[in-house]
Amino acid sequence: MLVYGGEDQTRTTQLICGHFSLADRASHVLIDKLPDHILIENYGESAGRWMETSLRMIASEAGQDRIGGDLIAQKISEVIFTQALRAFIETDAAAQLGLAGFADPNISRALDAFHRNPASQWSVEDLAHAAGQSRTAFAVHFADKMGVTPMQYLTEWRMQIAQQDLQDTNKSIADIAYDVGYASDSAFARVFKREVGQSPAAFRKNRTKNPA
Repeated sequence: MLVYGGEDQTRTTQLICGHFSLADRASHVLIDKLPDHILIENYGESAGRWMETSLRMIASEAGQDRIGGDLIAQKISEVIFTQALRAFIETDAAAQLGLAGFADPNISRALDAFHRNPASQWSVEDLAHAAGQSRTAFAVHFADKMGVTPMQYLTEWRMQIAQQDLQDTNKSIADIAYDVGYASDSAFARVFKREVGQSPAAFRKNRTKNPA
């Protein structure tokens, strides 16, 4: 944290810095489409009083050597990041990047339903029902707001879960296939190779030899 302002404490400026690390090859449409930087003007109005309160609290914790301070700062950082994303995806700039769907009430209901149970045999009709729209209206609306089709989004999300399981667990490929919504490991393997560029077995072998 950098504090600037001299002796006049009423003019103190605080610069709070932090970072988040993602697993190697980790990908998600929300993260992938974010710009290099996000400027939230009038953040107190855009993100609500919680944003300002969170920033004040993390500034306080970062400057103190008290038990649990690092953990509190870490958790508050996650809150701030989430608040910043939420404020950004509600702007016109986010809409131009294909991220408006996360703030859309219909699409967000469908995404929430899928994220809660990615192993279910989801169809566009199922997602449309969760969104409260007709199949055609939902498909068009989703592609317009998200920049990908509903099934493309489902596939990409499932492959991220699969990659994480292949790397971090001892689950069999058949079990992983079932956990991400595939009835057979052969069908899962075909999609995985198409999306990731190598078979699940090869991916696991390579990740074991070269952990991130």
